[in-house]
Amino acid sequence: MTAKEDIKQLWERIRKDPRTEKAQYILQRLIVLAIVGLIIYQLADIGWREVLRSLPSHPLFYLLFVFLYLNLPVAEIFIYGQVWNFRKPDGFRAFLKKHVYNNEVMGYSGEFYLFLWGRKRVEGPDKKIFKNIRDNTIISSVTSNMVAVLLLAALVYTGTIDISAITEDLNLLYVFPGVFLAVVAAVVLYQLRRYIFDLPRRKALVVFGIYLTRFLLHHGAMMLMWAVALPGTSIAVWLTFIAIFIVVNRIPFVPSKDLVFMWAGIEYARVLDETMLASVAGMLLVYSALKKITGLVLYLYLSASQDESESETVPQNSG
Repeated sequence: MTAKEDIKQLWERIRKDPRTEKAQYILQRLIVLAIVGLIIYQLADIGWREVLRSLPSHPLFYLLFVFLYLNLPVAEIFIYGQVWNFRKPDGFRAFLKKHVYNNEVMGYSGEFYLFLWGRKRVEGPDKKIFKNIRDNTIISSVTSNMVAVLLLAALVYTGTIDISAITEDLNLLYVFPGVFLAVVAAVVLYQLRRYIFDLPRRKALVVFGIYLTRFLLHHGAMMLMWAVALPGTSIAVWLTFIAIFIVVNRIPFVPSKDLVFMWAGIEYARVLDETMLASVAGMLLVYSALKKITGLVLYLYLSASQDESESETVPQNSG
């Protein structure tokens, strides 16, 4: 047996060990508790009365929240409709569950649930179903990363983000090798695309277009929701908040990303303008609380109303 096989077997034993699962569960809870502790400290520092006085009261804020919560499951009806045949109501329910599990259990637990759902509802071998989910996840990631890079470039170009302090002493000898390696990696990935990507080019472009449209609508609605809560704030501020939101959501396997964003958003507002601190804190507090409450209610409802004829296996450790 080779060293590689030994390491693989050891990793499999560690991964399947119940103690590993328990340690992972405890670690996730500790991370969430640490974030909640930081947020409580932030809100106490601002002043609870000031924060509560600054909670959003405009009805449009809450209508936009509903749109923000439901637009991904709706978009995925059309995205997965490119590769699977299913009834739209069944698909919406499955994609809503996927969304809830990813938000309230753990990143990518929703994809695991969707794979199990697809095995029962979609014609085709398991390998094909897995590849469809993998390809859609890759396209989603590429779309969000592309928009994040373009947004960051726009913020730097317009002077919203000042990177002169970083670039002044930057040695070009370190820049060129990095650019070269990035180009080489892109070329290699392009050459190997048929081995790591299964979707036909035309369908992949359609899926990319749906993801991009949904991504722009989602983040545009998010900026509008913030603008409703804090009218008169510069669009550059909201673009920076969007950049922070995208970066936080690209961090893998981090539970309760909305709480991480809330903490980061309050810290950014503190640096930006002390006078808007309470309003930003109130706005992000309501958004995070609504997301958690909605996720919990949907998790309980969808679990309780699960069809008994389906023996679906889903993650059980709710966040």
